[in-house]
Amino acid sequence: MKPGIEIQGGERRGTKIRVPSGIRPTQSLLKRSLFDRLGSWIVDKKVLELFAGSGAVGFEALSRGARSVVFVDKSWKSIQTIKANAEKLGYTEKIIVIKKSVQSAIKDFSLRGERFDFIFADPPYNLKNIKKMLDDIALILENEGIFVLEVRKTTETPEIHDLNIEKEVTLSDSKIIFYSHISR
Repeated sequence: MKPGIEIQGGERRGTKIRVPSGIRPTQSLLKRSLFDRLGSWIVDKKVLELFAGSGAVGFEALSRGARSVVFVDKSWKSIQTIKANAEKLGYTEKIIVIKKSVQSAIKDFSLRGERFDFIFADPPYNLKNIKKMLDDIALILENEGIFVLEVRKTTETPEIHDLNIEKEVTLSDSKIIFYSHISR
């Protein structure tokens, strides 16, 4: 287990959460940039964190007022860490944790008609063909929702079916890309 990372804002600001070994959590500076941009928009939103790892982004969203978070990760170690972090933060009633591949989870949500206001994905940097895996993300994103993808800064920004690239923020080795639905 890595040393904890800190919740940066909201009601649980300053609380450290656990991080399983072998994952690369979203950098504090990137997380701060992300939530500075979202501001109070995140309040009462339904959130989905894909490749959740420690759940740092989802827990940050809850601390800042999100209604609920669904965490998806295929690692048993990550699932256990997310559950322990939720217990520590007092958020067990506001979360759902799913042990499944991201592509399979997106398909299941789509089939059930489940949609999210805010979706965050931080896939492993060595993952091949993220575009194909994320092509259906628009099917589970609310019409006024935001999808944010974190990738290595040298990764070509993927165009995703039915989504507009709104903004890119690059810090250190990473960049986060903000997407929204294409206006029709």
